[in-house]
Amino acid sequence: MRITEVKRHLDGREERFACDLVLRRPHVAVLRHVSERARYASGFRIPAGSRTLGFFWPRRPYVLYRIEAPSGALIVHRFDVVEDVRIAGGEVSYRDLLLDVCVDPAGRAAVDDEDEVADSARRGALSRAQAERIDATRALLLRRHGAIVREAVRLIRGVDA
Repeated sequence: MRITEVKRHLDGREERFACDLVLRRPHVAVLRHVSERARYASGFRIPAGSRTLGFFWPRRPYVLYRIEAPSGALIVHRFDVVEDVRIAGGEVSYRDLLLDVCVDPAGRAAVDDEDEVADSARRGALSRAQAERIDATRALLLRRHGAIVREAVRLIRGVDA
């Protein structure tokens, strides 16, 4: 089944990605997107034909992307700090709160876009509540990323992802 991922930015822009629904449960949706062209994301080379599995939990302050090479080898796990995740009809949508935490295949975590968060906070583009959400989620992800990744892998085990 086709489904659209809608990423809403703080400035009101939206990005839409055509995906396949892999798994839908009351508490989570898993989507698959195949990259048609090569790109770089968070310092990682993503070749054409790579597969991204997106994990969306309506009650969590992050989404998780598992990005795999066409061979199936893991490239990176990327967590995006978000708010307002919604799974309804043919869409999964959320508001992106700028900060990402990337975890390489060896399990090393790195935080991306802290400068963008600081700049947005300085300009008033982030509310105090959003800034606090970002700080708390960064700490959570740096502490628990391994357990969250293992949970995600269990979710898709045995599912044609």
